[in-house]
This record gives sequence, C-alpha cells and structure tokens, in this order.
Amino acid sequence: LVIDEDTQNERSDWGFKATKQIIKLHLKAGELDKVLERYDQMLDYVRDSVVTRNYAEKSINNMLERLTANADEQMSRDVYQRTLDVLKATQSERLWLRTSLRLAKILLAQQQYDELSALLLKLKRSCEDDNGQLIMERGTQLLEVNAVYLELYSARDQDKQLKDTYLQCEAVKSAVPHPRIMGYIRECGGKIYMGERNWAKAQSCFFDAFKNYDEAGSYQRVEILKYLVLASMLSESEVNPLSSPEAKSYENEPPIRAITDLVLAYERRDVQAFEHILSAQKSVIVNDSFVGRYVADLRRTFRMQAIEGIVRPYTRVRVATLARLLAATPAEVEELLIALILDHRLNGSIDQENGTLLLRQETTDRAQYESLEKWSAKISALMNTSYAILG
Repeated sequence: LVIDEDTQNERSDWGFKATKQIIKLHLKAGELDKVLERYDQMLDYVRDSVVTRNYAEKSINNMLERLTANADEQMSRDVYQRTLDVLKATQSERLWLRTSLRLAKILLAQQQYDELSALLLKLKRSCEDDNGQLIMERGTQLLEVNAVYLELYSARDQDKQLKDTYLQCEAVKSAVPHPRIMGYIRECGGKIYMGERNWAKAQSCFFDAFKNYDEAGSYQRVEILKYLVLASMLSESEVNPLSSPEAKSYENEPPIRAITDLVLAYERRDVQAFEHILSAQKSVIVNDSFVGRYVADLRRTFRMQAIEGIVRPYTRVRVATLARLLAATPAEVEELLIALILDHRLNGSIDQENGTLLLRQETTDRAQYESLEKWSAKISALMNTSYAILG
C-alpha cells in the first residue's frame, strides 16, 4: 500500500497507518536504519496534513515512546529533532512544546547539559513577546520550562540560578500547571529555604508541595511529608503537620511512622526517646540524603527547647547535669546555653569556673510581662505560619 501510494504520488490515512506498522516491524527486527527511513515517511504524512492533527499527535507520541525505548542515545535525539522540525513547519505549537519538553527530559537524563540549555532557552523565548515580557496565555508553558531548568540547576549545583528561577516561578500568576509540576517547583523552593535556614518559609513550601503531589497521586508526597515535618520541628512551630486530614491517611507508611515517633518525642521533650529514634531509624531519617543534612540542626533545636524546660524551676543548675540529661558533652551544653542567653530565652549567666548556670530571679510584675510578651510572640508566629500554609 505504501509503495503503491509512492508511485501514484497520492497519500491517504491508510498509507499513514501502514507506515506505522512497517516501522514496528523494522523495530522488532532491529533494523534501525530502515526505522529512520520509514519514520521520515510517516512525518511526511504529518507535514502534508494527510491525517488529522489529533490523530497525528497521538501517533507521534506513541511512536516516540517505542523508538526511544529501542534506540541508543544519539538515535533518540535524532528522532526527536526530526520530529520537532516537522512540527515547527506545520505550526503544531502544542505538540512541538510537548515533544520539546520530552526531549529536554531525555537530554537531562543523558547529562547533555549544553544541548539542554540551548533547547530550554528556545522554549523560554517562545513564552515571551518581542520585548522579552511574558505572554500571559503562556504562563503554564513557562512554569513547565522552568521546572526543567530547576532540575538542570539542581543537577549542576548552581544554587544562585536555582533560586533565581524559583523566584521567577513564584512571580507567574497566570498559570494552571499540572499539580506534579507545581509540586516539584514548591519542593525546590522548600529545599532552597532549608539551605538558607529559613525554616518557616521551607515549611510553607513543603506543605504546598505535599498538597500538589497528593492531588497528582505521586508517591513523592510521602517523602515531602517527611521534609514538611522536619521543617516544622526546626521552625519550632506548634502546629503538627501530621494532624492535618491530608497527612493522616499516610501515617502508616513506614517513613512516616518513624517520623511520627520522632515528633511525639520532640513534643514531650523526651531526650532518650528522641536520640533512640534517630539511632534506630537511621535508614529512614539520618541516612536520607536530604534529611541527614539537617539532623544536627534538629538535635540543636530539640536540646535548646529541652534545656528551657529543665531549668525553669531552678536558680542554679550544673552544666554537667544538663550534659548527662541531654546525652551531650559539657562543651556542647555550654554552647547551647550561651545561645539561649544571647537570644534572651534564658535570663542568666554561666559560672565557667564552677561549671554552673546561674538563673536570675525576676520580679513578679516583670516575669508576668515577659511571659505575656512571649505568649504574644508565639501567637503571632502561629498566625503567620497558618496564613502561610493557607496561602
């Protein structure tokens, strides 16, 4: 049928369907050179508008999946480039974008970063007018392109470009991307703010990422929930993210069970339980490449809160006693005490000669005033966190 159409210089959708079947046969036989020849013929049908645009789009997507699964890296890129050239000529913008983004993912996986950067720049410019301003109708397209940029900058450890691109994503308001795309963008934001030790912003980003991944049905939501809990503890938030209706359905997942036990120990200021969980659940918590970076910060935050609770009834406490209760060294405890005093969380001084923390007694009026002030600050912080989570 294909040969007959070629000799008669006439094309029909039957010839298009026959060409697809021939490509599949060549693929099965491993005849890749003939595959490319027939694939070019298939693209000719698309170029000449022999088949409808929707049918052409579906056929090209299916064929690209088959070809990239059976071809080597160079052939995969060649097939995509031939396809993009035809789609550009036929002004099939939607399919050109989808195919370009799929090629971008392939280039990212193959670590062809220079070629990927050139493709992304072309995609980004397609979202802008002649003055370099975003075309409002293409906000969703820009977010999809920027999501790949974020993956690229993450892979190359380019932190400045990573944050600049994330802030560009935040500035786009006229977009309705797939929740998986938005989930990844907000995940990147959370990791950026974690690196800056801005725990409250990281918590807000991870909460948004969790909601989007949950909506998309992505298993990544479980990992993000773990990061959300970590950021919540580091920010000393009084809102337990695991108590939300969205999170409760995942409380029996193994990683979440471990982090739930850690949260309970954190809330009770149970030093022994906290350290035991960190040790017993090392594969889930400490050995997680991302969480592991912040275990020292988490331990420091926990110990500072534990010290505040331990010393509250006393006027004098030995540093060695605190070290024993916290499973820490006297030097570590002394460093924590200095930080608490400088932050005005403890009103006292350290007698280094005798290794003793001396706490000053305050007048009732002043103590009540400062208690109210602390209570007010915590209420304010709680409201800000709630506003951030609610968006």
